[in-house]
Amino acid sequence: MRELFERHRAALVIFAALALPLFLLYVHGRSPRRTTIVEAALIRVTAPAQSAASRIISSVGGFWSGYVDVIDAKEQALACEDKSRILAGEALQTRTYELENERLRQLLAFKRERRDLETIAAHVIGKDVSSFARVVRIELDVGSRDGLREGMPVVMREGLVGRINQVSGGYAEVMLAVDARSSVNVKVAGKGVTGTLEGTGTGNTYTARLLYLHKAEGLAVGDEIVTSGHDKVFPPGITVGYIHSLEERQRGLYYELQVVPAVNFSTIEEVLVVVGQRTDPADASLDAEGATGTPRAGGRREGGR
Repeated sequence: MRELFERHRAALVIFAALALPLFLLYVHGRSPRRTTIVEAALIRVTAPAQSAASRIISSVGGFWSGYVDVIDAKEQALACEDKSRILAGEALQTRTYELENERLRQLLAFKRERRDLETIAAHVIGKDVSSFARVVRIELDVGSRDGLREGMPVVMREGLVGRINQVSGGYAEVMLAVDARSSVNVKVAGKGVTGTLEGTGTGNTYTARLLYLHKAEGLAVGDEIVTSGHDKVFPPGITVGYIHSLEERQRGLYYELQVVPAVNFSTIEEVLVVVGQRTDPADASLDAEGATGTPRAGGRREGGR
């Protein structure tokens, strides 16, 4: 017992110093009478201890309240961050839908403008790129079971993408118009200059060259190059590109000008594959020549299958 008392002496003394005066005050206060000298002395003795205890309790309570407030603020901040990330993701998804909707609107507008063409819509499901991050070929989610064959033109509203190079049941590979193997019979819109557009296959840029037999006059940078339809592969009137430079080079019998493609191959997501052309004039409100604003040649559609 003595060892226990010695071990807890300080705590017992403090407890007695606080508890005894409070007990005496309680006993003396049970009967209605004036405060005695003893009670006043007890109040003066116990007041500092009570004040200190009150301050300690108040400090502990304030610390706990502050801790709780900090925890609540942190949880609210984390909740706000989560909500912000969710809203940012939703905004990005909405923007993605808006861009897709705009692209589909463009394809629909092209179909309305070129009702002489029978087309199948397709999504780009793969892109092969060069070491310079240049797209060299694309893959589509349609194939032979959808009626596709090798050589069919691939277009979008901006212009010619290329042609089907390989096809399987549910898959097709597209050779781009700037591929070194690509050759398209073209003309300069409104200038009467015809020739062949060949892809350069350059690894770091999308470029092609216009080859024509006779030296041309009156050409300008930005002149539109369109398909002529003479090769019986590509429908006439499809934009292929624009003259980039008037720096004319001669290659044997031909003259050469640099052309930039009308299509940005890096951003292609949806395309149209031309599977045929309507031959009944009643089925087409705009034929190939009418779509480019040039006169029709006796009502005959060039490039029909």
